[in-house]
Amino acid sequence: MSSTKPANPPGRSRARDDCTDTTPAITVRVGHPSVRAHVTPASDGTGPGRETLITSFLVVWQPMPPPLPLWIRFLKEAPFGTQRVRAQDLHWDGKFLSIELLEESDIEAYAAEMAQWVEYANSELSQCERSPAALAYKEARRRASEIQTRLRR
Repeated sequence: MSSTKPANPPGRSRARDDCTDTTPAITVRVGHPSVRAHVTPASDGTGPGRETLITSFLVVWQPMPPPLPLWIRFLKEAPFGTQRVRAQDLHWDGKFLSIELLEESDIEAYAAEMAQWVEYANSELSQCERSPAALAYKEARRRASEIQTRLRR
C-alpha cells in the first residue's frame, strides 16, 4: 500500500445542487473510531522464503442515525483538512465510514478532523431547507393555502 495521496479528483457537482424540498434535515453523530490492525506479507526480494510484513490499520466510524447519501457527499466535500488528511478519502459502504492507514499519526489526525467534517455535513444538510427548490416549494404551498382559503369564502 502506498503512503502517497492521489491528486485531487476531477471536479464534480456540489452536493448542495442536489438539495430538494423533500430533503430531511437530520443530525448525524459519529463517535470514536474502531481501529483494527492488518498485517500483510510482502516479498522484499532478498531470497527464497524471505519476506517482510506490512502493517496497516483499518479505521472505522459508524454514523448514527444512518445518514442520507447526500449527507455523505457533504461530508466528503468538507473544504478543510490537509493534503494527507482529507474527508474525500473516506470510504462509505452504506453503514460505516472507513480508511486504511499506515501511520498512527494519520489515525489521530483523521480522528481529530472527523468531528469538524460531521459538523460541516450536518450544517450543509440543514441548509437544504433554504435551497432555491425548497424555498420555491414553500412559497408555492403558502400560495396554494391562500387560494384554498379564498375559495372557501
